[in-house]
Amino acid sequence: MKKSTKILDQGAQNYMYIQKISYIWAINLILFATVVFLGIEQAGKGAEISNLENKIELLVTEKRDLSEGIFDSGSDTKIDKQSEELGFVKPTNVYYLKTEEVFAQR
Repeated sequence: MKKSTKILDQGAQNYMYIQKISYIWAINLILFATVVFLGIEQAGKGAEISNLENKIELLVTEKRDLSEGIFDSGSDTKIDKQSEELGFVKPTNVYYLKTEEVFAQR
């Protein structure tokens, strides 16, 4: 009878060993799936960040162009040119009037 109990004990040990190996494989599979999922999520976030960086670059370029346009539209030469096109002329004689009245006094 000792042989049969020994065989049963060895069979139980083999079953427990296989069960432990199965648990280890299941845990490894879950961890692997989690790593793959997180990697895909990170890749998606990386693409989103890249798109946002491109938008920022476009906005910075547009801002610079608008700033240059404002600077150019306010330049004296451009204003002189536009005023001549509209029919304005530069004054030849300037007269200053002296007044004794005070303006904007309370």
